[in-house]
Amino acid sequence: MAKYEMKVYKDVLYFNYFEMAGTKEEAEKHANAVKEVLQKPEIKKFLNDNSKIIGVAKPEVNMVWGKFMEWVSSNIEKNATVAPSVALKMQLNRLSRTAGTYDSIRAFTKLDEALEFMGIPEFKINEG
Repeated sequence: MAKYEMKVYKDVLYFNYFEMAGTKEEAEKHANAVKEVLQKPEIKKFLNDNSKIIGVAKPEVNMVWGKFMEWVSSNIEKNATVAPSVALKMQLNRLSRTAGTYDSIRAFTKLDEALEFMGIPEFKINEG
C-alpha cells in the first residue's frame, strides 16, 4: 500500500500522508515528490493531511520535513495542515501566530475546515 496520495484541485496540492516515512532517505523521496508538484506555477497552496499519522517521526525524518516546510513557507502562498490531534493543532497554530503567519499557515483537525481555509470547500477528496 502506498504511504501517501497527492491530488491537485484548482491551485491546491492535497497531500495525504497515510504512514510516516521510516528513514531519512524515504522522507527525502516523499518530500521531493511533493516539492516537484508544488514547483508547478499553477500551484499556490498546499494542504497537508497528516490526520492518519500515529506516533512521532524519527529525528532524522523530522529534519527532512522541517527543511521541506521551511521551503514551503517561502514558496507557497497558503498552507494548511490537518493534524491528528487537537494538541498538535493548537501547538502549530501557536507557532504560526508567534511567527506572524497565521493568515497563511494554519492547522486544523477537520478536513472540511482546512478545505474552507484553502478556498475549496467543494473539493471531494475521494473523487478523481
